[in-house]
Amino acid sequence: MATSAGPDALLAEAGRLFQAGQEDAAAARCRAILERAPAHDDALHLLGVIACRRGDFADAASLLRRAAALRPADPQIAGNLGRAWMGLDAPEHAVAAYRIALAADPDSPDRLNDLGTALGAAGAAAEAEGVYRRALARAPGYAPARYNLGRLLAANGRAEAAIAELRAVLDALPADEPKRDDVAGALVSAYAARGRFEETVALCRAERRLVPDRASACWNESLALLALGRWEEAWPLYESRWRVPAHDPPERPTEVLDLARVAGRHVLILAEQGRGDVLQFARYAPLVAARAARVTLQVYPDLVPVLQGMSGVQVISTEAAAPACDVATPLLSLPLAFRTTPQTVPGGVPYLHVPPDRRAAWRARIGRRRGWRIGLAWRGLQHIPERTLPVTALTPLLALEGCAFHALQKDIAEADAAWLRAHGVTLHDAALADFADTAALAERMDRVVTIDTSVAHLAGGLGLRGWVLLPHVPDWRWRGEDGTCPWYPTLRLIRQPAPAAWDAVLAAVTDALRAELRGAPPAADHAA
Repeated sequence: MATSAGPDALLAEAGRLFQAGQEDAAAARCRAILERAPAHDDALHLLGVIACRRGDFADAASLLRRAAALRPADPQIAGNLGRAWMGLDAPEHAVAAYRIALAADPDSPDRLNDLGTALGAAGAAAEAEGVYRRALARAPGYAPARYNLGRLLAANGRAEAAIAELRAVLDALPADEPKRDDVAGALVSAYAARGRFEETVALCRAERRLVPDRASACWNESLALLALGRWEEAWPLYESRWRVPAHDPPERPTEVLDLARVAGRHVLILAEQGRGDVLQFARYAPLVAARAARVTLQVYPDLVPVLQGMSGVQVISTEAAAPACDVATPLLSLPLAFRTTPQTVPGGVPYLHVPPDRRAAWRARIGRRRGWRIGLAWRGLQHIPERTLPVTALTPLLALEGCAFHALQKDIAEADAAWLRAHGVTLHDAALADFADTAALAERMDRVVTIDTSVAHLAGGLGLRGWVLLPHVPDWRWRGEDGTCPWYPTLRLIRQPAPAAWDAVLAAVTDALRAELRGAPPAADHAA
């Protein structure tokens, strides 16, 4: 930008433009200053702030580091540099910047909150908690620090303490506060971590009274009602999933099926959510077909081979063009259409089938048996920490004599693979092209031991026997109180007696398998 104005005049104009929301024009003035004076600290600072506001965190960090080199103790520059580092997911660098900013004003709740957030992200939870509490000691009503403290406590397994903090924040917020949704969501998560689902329902209903169509409250209430077994109330609210960020809505118009009107019509059922969800709810497709409908089920490519063969159902890939149809419906809207309750789950198994060519290939690959074959899955495709079993927790199970252990999963971390090989587990990850291969391998096993992941749904849908290892508060679909599951009658559920108590779970499944080994040793070989 050509101008005869000096740097001070340009900087003043840039400041006015920035305050007026004209960031492009303000940035142009800053660049004009830097063309003449590359080490102009104020121009570097303002241009870095603009880049940070735009989400261009790499450029912001570069500019703000140059400004900080010129004014290393400046709290404003340091604070903005900390925000740029956080945007770059570099909390350790942000901590250093925020400490400089805080040194100029050690009692600032804003700066203490910034430092606490960076410390928490850097894994220094204890120090982060102390910093948040310092902020609250100076300003007890400072909601950002109390909210972040609640989230930190929840993330570190202290749900009861988190609930107290988050409840206090929510109670102080006005009904129209935009942040209220975030606070309520964090409180719902903390309640869920403790299994306090009745309180979750009450909270969601209170939020809906404030804003009747609040999508997050509808969605969270549906999950709590499912966990409580109140499915008839839950399924209509479950349709709110398309209005929350975690769910991408279908690309075409869909509706909940009216089962009285599907006869003679072509129904397209669309996959959604994860592989496990598709494997679990695919059982409904033949039920739709049995009502004299033509049914096409469109699913992820790696699921097509194992879902083919369901009665009356054509299965196609999401990579193929969807056919013309009379009506399209999302897969997880079918429980609402069928008015499914815990007592009316369509639980007949198997409804999944191994393709004959895969069965023959894996029979040859595995060969003749030498003792019981046990299939293992300890980590899901979608890594969820509270559900994931540390591979070393398998140690007592692997010590059982008379068993040959096989890994049922792909994408095994190299450290896990080395540990498993050292403990005699056979890996098959390179040979598992899709879920039909996993199904054919799992079918060769005498028992399957898996966490809550797609392998559990695959084994259950195949009618295989085994155990599902669950966190202390499991997902709603695994909430059988007697160790059984209406969705998968051949599987048994073993739940942590307390959060993170995987040792107790592995001890229980080891004892159960040991008892079965004593009671029914396998034949020399068998068809499966």
